Amino acid sequence: MKYLVADFEIDTTQFQITFGTTAISVEPKVFDLLVYLIENRGRLVTRDELFDKIWAGREVSDTTLSNHVKSARKALGDNGDLQQVIKTVRGRGYQFIAEVLELPSANHAQNQPSVALNKLGRLPKLAFVFIALMLLVIAFWWPTGTTQLDVESDTRPYILVVPFSVSGGDREKWQPFADQITREVILKLRQISGLRVIPASSAFTFKHNKSPEYIRKRLPEVDYLLDARVSVDVSQSIQITTELESLIKDDLIWNDHYRSRIDNTNFFSVQTDIAASVSDTLKVVILAKEQSALSELPTTNLKAYELYVAGQKQLNLLTYDSLKRSIELFSQAIKLDPHFEAAYVAKADAFRIIMSYFEKPVEVLPDVVDSVLAALEIRPDSAEALSSLGLAYVFAWRWEDAWKVLNAARKEDPNLALTEVGFALYYSGIGDVEGVYRSLEKANQLDPLNIELADWGHWALAMIGENSAAIQWAKNQIQLHPEVGLIYSGASVSASIAGDHKRAISLAQKGVLLDSGSAYSLLALAQTYGHAGELDKIPPLLMQAQSAGSYLCPYETAITYLLLNQTDKAFELFNEAIAYRSNCLVFTRFDPRLNHIKSDPRYLALLTRVGLDDGAVRQYSR
Repeated sequence: MKYLVADFEIDTTQFQITFGTTAISVEPKVFDLLVYLIENRGRLVTRDELFDKIWAGREVSDTTLSNHVKSARKALGDNGDLQQVIKTVRGRGYQFIAEVLELPSANHAQNQPSVALNKLGRLPKLAFVFIALMLLVIAFWWPTGTTQLDVESDTRPYILVVPFSVSGGDREKWQPFADQITREVILKLRQISGLRVIPASSAFTFKHNKSPEYIRKRLPEVDYLLDARVSVDVSQSIQITTELESLIKDDLIWNDHYRSRIDNTNFFSVQTDIAASVSDTLKVVILAKEQSALSELPTTNLKAYELYVAGQKQLNLLTYDSLKRSIELFSQAIKLDPHFEAAYVAKADAFRIIMSYFEKPVEVLPDVVDSVLAALEIRPDSAEALSSLGLAYVFAWRWEDAWKVLNAARKEDPNLALTEVGFALYYSGIGDVEGVYRSLEKANQLDPLNIELADWGHWALAMIGENSAAIQWAKNQIQLHPEVGLIYSGASVSASIAGDHKRAISLAQKGVLLDSGSAYSLLALAQTYGHAGELDKIPPLLMQAQSAGSYLCPYETAITYLLLNQTDKAFELFNEAIAYRSNCLVFTRFDPRLNHIKSDPRYLALLTRVGLDDGAVRQYSR
């Protein structure tokens, strides 16, 4: 059978798509998906059905399906914004909506004229010109800021670098050092444009399980696994033994040994050599400007680097005390080397996380800004610094500043997931549903196991009314991060909104258990009881949260008082949230938990103060 869609011919016998005399190249699964949607164009095709029919039930990710649909659209001159060929039905599936003409077989065509071809012959030449131009635009100008990544057609080798282990010696002493070597190698590899490399935030989730089977299950699209063993002897000599494994062929394709000394800055060349060897093994050319970037040293002061390594260890523990300690260590490193840009960026990240979860944002935002500005003085094009600041500005509902800084970060490096998290929350705040989906999809492709993305992605969806998608997002993230309490507590909110009170309470209880009774986890549990009508359980939990000794978000506390029908108290807390510049206020305009107070004049005044009133939102960029 042949199908004609506009001027594209899909030939199911030759397994090809043509536009006039030009063949359109697509992957086999993309072709199969496209034909299946055409054959079933009279109805909605669910995502589960596509998994079953196209992949025969083999476990693949939602991202894989989304990217196949993206490629199918692109092949026929469509995209996710236009949706003139394949329509997305959020939370359900897809439907082929373009007009389709079935062409007769070759034998039948010899005996009678083709109505379809007669129609084609009458199409004005201008239509051909227009479609040709559209194809050129799609091929050569595909805006990275407003579309999903085309992972399916990205043929670059995809690499996961797992945390290097310590062999022999004092493992507790040298493991933070090995961890930082891992981060440096990841950073070097990510500077090579011919490679795709999983960021450190996702890579370190494999620290305690590096088996290929486990990795394939969580990251099925990854091609190669890079691991290493690090040993340091008493004379400060270091040996790094590396192995690069193909996850597709299940074999070792490269290994090597590198020796240096950790009391000499020549040590930094080892990470560069590893990156270059991996690139050479995979036959990827390193561009001249990339060679220059690979040779850059993080610092020339080894004591500053030692403090920076210790700070990174504390930063990645993600507790309030460890974050404060990391800031002290980064500050000491900066004192020894005032030009240590990576230390300023790490310090900004630590302040931003404290601002998001642990302290009054209004008191911490200036520290984030100061750290970022210091990093930018050293390297004005630091995408990492801009990304951290842009996300902080979103949290502080400085909408116009956030938009400018996030776009600047994306321009310098379009491959930072943190930037896309910032955009997702920005779009959620101003009510751009498609923008939320686009940014989360891109962030998920860039850094699929990032914990900040796991948490805030759920909130971005739930707080804009996409509750079914939020529930599914949370389920997926809980499978990926089964020991992260924040995700369970957040998931309880969307479960309560859906009326699934038993599950919501269970999720919130798990969050309390994993987070050792943090103030937020207790508030989340109190809210689940409130939604379930068990109001008598709220006051004791409020008292526990208030005495937990950690920052108590006034916005979420206000939500809890609304469930007790104490509206005046809730608005007192909303005003306190404004004074604190609470990050949750970014959701004020569309938070479904506020629906019953949206006619209250105090709510409208609240929107104005947060910059989310009708007049302000109309002026914001999208």
